[in-house]
Amino acid sequence: MLDIYFVLVRPKYSGNIGNVARVLKNFGFKNLVLINPIAEIDYEAWLHAVHARDVLYSAMVYSSIQEFMDDKKIKFLIGTTARVGGEKNPLRTVVPSNYIRDMRIPSSKIAVLFGNEEAGLTNEELSYCDVVVTIPTSPEYPAMNISHAVAIVAYEFSIMLQSENIIRQRPSSKLERDILLGYMNKLVDAVIKEETKKEIYKGIIKNMISRAYLTGREIHSLIGFFKRIERILDECRNIDVSL
Repeated sequence: MLDIYFVLVRPKYSGNIGNVARVLKNFGFKNLVLINPIAEIDYEAWLHAVHARDVLYSAMVYSSIQEFMDDKKIKFLIGTTARVGGEKNPLRTVVPSNYIRDMRIPSSKIAVLFGNEEAGLTNEELSYCDVVVTIPTSPEYPAMNISHAVAIVAYEFSIMLQSENIIRQRPSSKLERDILLGYMNKLVDAVIKEETKKEIYKGIIKNMISRAYLTGREIHSLIGFFKRIERILDECRNIDVSL
């Protein structure tokens, strides 16, 4: 019921690709995706994969995140980062990695993005994500080897799957969530004047919707609700209050 893709964005070292394949198989996963890879799946990758060479063999390569999402019809996208943002950077508002095990998500196609070994995921890449997780590490050395990070996230997903925390309803699509966000963002634009505050509120709303793991039915109900609010606001604007 749940199809999970582990996605390496611009991976730089072939040994790490092999190590990632190995840890995925350790936890029973097989969907490895490479986005615009710098490294190749070469002898070193095969060597590090050990008994997970079948995962390497079936690895999928795409030129962009959008191409991958469109091809595989990804319904929910999770980003990862070691750089946690403050209140003024909603794209790096994070939840801890152990949050995954308690997620109640509609059965769907899900992908997890892991950034380049040196730079991680950019803000633009994180903008694709519905939610961003971070692995709590020591502030003295927060950046982990990518294969270690994948192992922890894969472990959390394995715990979640064992607990059968999957909602047996049609999941909301990214398009449906974007439409809902569009109506909510219009409301923000209508009541908030300061541009910087608008972006903060819009980021908070996006994070809230993503963490709620809404079904298609719930999204459509909320879209109808916010349509009514928009219609009422339009009527209020057209009222002649002059005396």
